Amino acid sequence: MPFRASESCIMKFILWLFTAGSLVLAEEASLVLMNGTIWTVDDANPSAEAVAVKDGRFIYVGSNDGVEKHIRKGITEVIDLNGLFVTPGFNDNHVHFEWTGRLVFGLNLLDVHHEGPFVHKVKEVNNRFAPDVWITGGQWSAYEAWGEGTVGEEGRKAKSDLFKPSRRMVDSFTRDRPIFIQRFDGNVFFANGKALELAGIGRDIPSPLGIIVERDRKGTPTGILTGENVNSHFQKIIPDRTWNQRLLETQAVLDRCKRFGVTSLSDMSDPLQREIFYHLRNSDALTVRVHSRGYLDQWEKLAALGIKVGAGDAMIRLGAVKAWIDGIMGNSSARFYEPYSHITGERGRWRSIMFPWTAANNGREMVSNLENLAMKADSAGIQLSVHAIGDEGNGYLLDMMERMIERNGQKDRRFRLVHAQVIHPDHFKRFNGLGIVAEVQPYHCTDDMRWMEERIGHDRCVGAYAFRTLWDNGAVVCFGSDSPGTNAARYPLNPMLGLYAAVTRQTLTGEPKGGWFPNEKLTIEEAIQAYTLNSAYASFEEEIKGSITVGKLADMVVLSDNLLEIDSVKIKDVENVMTILGGDVIYMKP
Repeated sequence: MPFRASESCIMKFILWLFTAGSLVLAEEASLVLMNGTIWTVDDANPSAEAVAVKDGRFIYVGSNDGVEKHIRKGITEVIDLNGLFVTPGFNDNHVHFEWTGRLVFGLNLLDVHHEGPFVHKVKEVNNRFAPDVWITGGQWSAYEAWGEGTVGEEGRKAKSDLFKPSRRMVDSFTRDRPIFIQRFDGNVFFANGKALELAGIGRDIPSPLGIIVERDRKGTPTGILTGENVNSHFQKIIPDRTWNQRLLETQAVLDRCKRFGVTSLSDMSDPLQREIFYHLRNSDALTVRVHSRGYLDQWEKLAALGIKVGAGDAMIRLGAVKAWIDGIMGNSSARFYEPYSHITGERGRWRSIMFPWTAANNGREMVSNLENLAMKADSAGIQLSVHAIGDEGNGYLLDMMERMIERNGQKDRRFRLVHAQVIHPDHFKRFNGLGIVAEVQPYHCTDDMRWMEERIGHDRCVGAYAFRTLWDNGAVVCFGSDSPGTNAARYPLNPMLGLYAAVTRQTLTGEPKGGWFPNEKLTIEEAIQAYTLNSAYASFEEEIKGSITVGKLADMVVLSDNLLEIDSVKIKDVENVMTILGGDVIYMKP
């Protein structure tokens, strides 16, 4: 009789063919990482040993054994991690890219207050800059006025005792290079001989109106200038930075992002910086994903171009605007319900351009210019983000959000409360149900505690940098740096400093013991999520990045230490070993 296979045998044979075929047809990866300790920030698959990448996205996240099927000889680059710790690429929620470029490529004197370091840094920049480019900025003595790593009055120094640069320190090597820089508080300026010459200030020349020129015993200007007209007088003669200068500054920041594992960031810069980003992207030279925010008063132009939430691509995302409601703690201009402790009767200032009151709703009510513009931008589908530092500034924005929901309806708007630095204790519960993203920068806590209690008192600091309370009350807490900082403080791009601040609430020197208001600490797992997935959520991009998940963009960092296991005080010293953007290794530690 002819042989006839049973139905069960046929089914087994078909199943075998299917299984064998699946092994053959498994996608070949361009890159595989193996033998790692991978923290995915994906609740469905929190840890892994290996990943496979193809066409810039993850095609596998799992075990070493499971990744083997994606390896093809001659096609797949395989990197053995030898147990190193991997997280998603860091996403910095708040970078002033242009200003960071000025400071990174230019003159940064925030921590300089002695002649030796001053001369050394000016020489470095003088050698780096093209001929005829002015050296500007500086902001010297910020950490002389308030010692780095100090808490409260112990770090304070009188302004009359602060360092003063002199022309004799730099004129010998900057004869053809004009220098015009300022002290951190903007009250004292310094100009070298070339800049003074161009400004019409000299030994036998009367001082210009509104400018006080410090002179030596022979009447020669020392370079120190004060007075209300100093800055405006020099700004008239300082030329705009060239395209090439801006490109060099941009590349300096991109190099720093690669070094620190920042694969995405949200930027607030001028339109020219956006143009530079597109120029670099079009030549495949952009090495960080950019969420670019314009200014609130530009909302109508964006809407006319059809730009709203989600506009752009995976490299440059648009559709958001930024505004300011108050000042900063560094110069006591943040707006509070109660006066500052160190300035009688002073409560801070509203941002003047946002607070002329204007008619709205066909003239039926008067609202701030801020609220009037915000309501219109929100109606046009543009995401809003507003800087708020003091408790009254934050309180006003919570009020505005409630009115916005009432007027424009409930929707997924992800309003970004920028900094959310000091919240009135009675207001935390209001975050539930408002869908607010708390766009905070944890290093602010580490650095700003130098002066916080002196300025608003210990009891009012209970609502300052309250990451845990914000998290527990329904805000989506995302992290960033606020690089490069303010005129009184520096905020580095390095995410390790932010993670350290969030989980220790201590200065870089370990003060105070146990942490400042330690009940506001986050866990390291939460802090990593805030610096990755939550920042992606803040820009409506959580579906394409922010976690190591199959189908998402393959952005990763490989770190020198396991953040989940080391003592939290060591987090600030962890180094980035490798940065991967879209499956391409863009940085390896030398």
